[in-house]
Amino acid sequence: MKTRNLLVALLLSCASLSVQAAGSPLNESFTNLIALSRNAVEIGKTGDTEGFIDSAKVAWEALKKQNENGSSIRLQRANAKLKAGIKAAKAGNLPEGVAEVEQGIVEMQVDKKD
Repeated sequence: MKTRNLLVALLLSCASLSVQAAGSPLNESFTNLIALSRNAVEIGKTGDTEGFIDSAKVAWEALKKQNENGSSIRLQRANAKLKAGIKAAKAGNLPEGVAEVEQGIVEMQVDKKD
């Protein structure tokens, strides 16, 4: 009887550890996405609208691909900013587009709060 209790306790402790791991925050790395977004910002600051749109689309596609691997609220916010930046640049407002992409970079850089 005591062996059975020991096995049940061991099983429950293993189950509780796996539940805690499932609820822990993901280790997200946005290094590549930030670099691609910064590249778009630098091109946008030179006044090259088409270059900005192309490089922002590359960053946006990479962001979408990373978001497919695991949905993240930070990626969703950055996604909205990158799309808004591309849309603004296509509408002829390059400075606003650059500002939106810069805000997307800030969204990706926000430190997690425990």
